Amino acid sequence: MSSKPNSLIKWPAFLWCLKIFTYSATLTALLALATYAIMTMLAEPVTINETIEKATSAATSKVHRGAGYVGINWSIFLFNSLAALTASAGTAIFVYLNRFLLKDITSRRQHHNYAKISIAMEKDLYPIYRLLEWPAERFFGFRSFNTQSAENSVWNYTGYSRYHFQLLTAIVPFSVPLLVAAANGAILGMLFAFHLFNGAFSGYHLAGINGLVGGIVYNVTFFISAILPHGIIEIPVILVSTSIGYVIADSNCRLVRDKNLFVSDNIADLEADIATEERNTGTILFSPLFWKIYLLFVLLLLITAFIETEVTPDIITRALSIVEPFVTSLLNS
Repeated sequence: MSSKPNSLIKWPAFLWCLKIFTYSATLTALLALATYAIMTMLAEPVTINETIEKATSAATSKVHRGAGYVGINWSIFLFNSLAALTASAGTAIFVYLNRFLLKDITSRRQHHNYAKISIAMEKDLYPIYRLLEWPAERFFGFRSFNTQSAENSVWNYTGYSRYHFQLLTAIVPFSVPLLVAAANGAILGMLFAFHLFNGAFSGYHLAGINGLVGGIVYNVTFFISAILPHGIIEIPVILVSTSIGYVIADSNCRLVRDKNLFVSDNIADLEADIATEERNTGTILFSPLFWKIYLLFVLLLLITAFIETEVTPDIITRALSIVEPFVTSLLNS
């Protein structure tokens, strides 16, 4: 029986999410800037601006659509709260999906044509299973074992081995915190690249090199003042919630590895392994601690939504008023 979690916020997990977020933001910004630069050489200025605006508006379109129903403040709050819940609890979805995967495998004994098609499709994915072996063995301590199956083994009805199934159950849950951290970093990187390039591009066409510098200063000031007031709370909340998803995935991974789950040929043993896995995840997901932390996140995100809609516009105006004399002098010199 799994014990109740003492802590869900762990520094190594947070650092992992922060690294993914930072790498994604940096890489996306560089790729976006390179793309914009190439487009500058191949297209007209109007076409470039339209393309950049469409790419960046796609990142926030869902919030603006929601604003049509509940208002921009509540729309921002609801989407951010959903993102925080997905980042932290979404990992558990993959754990609970394993029960349905096992039911699908066992049903193949009675449906031979379905079994043949499923096995053929799964064998086509063999390179992906092999790809999982490297991180599993390099970073998570898994070791390959004899995967030869008995004559009546359930694994005879799959296109992958029991070892690969074990890796799927242990490694795939990490995809949720990975994708959430990477996606949020990519959005931030794309927005930064948009403001940096658009300022430099527009400024250069207005006043050459002086305009380029002035445009960068003006747009980067706008970007920082538009993100920092609420982002100083919102970004850590999203990263911490993502790190909780990592903790859930890591706990499941260690359980599968240390107890050597999903290696039996017997259905009953595999069902018992799934029950063990679900109990372990349930002690975290349904613990009072988890929901107390999520409630705190919701309150913080409500505050950030208010800051973003009511406070940030004033800060943007004040920040731009500070740099405007410098930018104007550059454009006029």
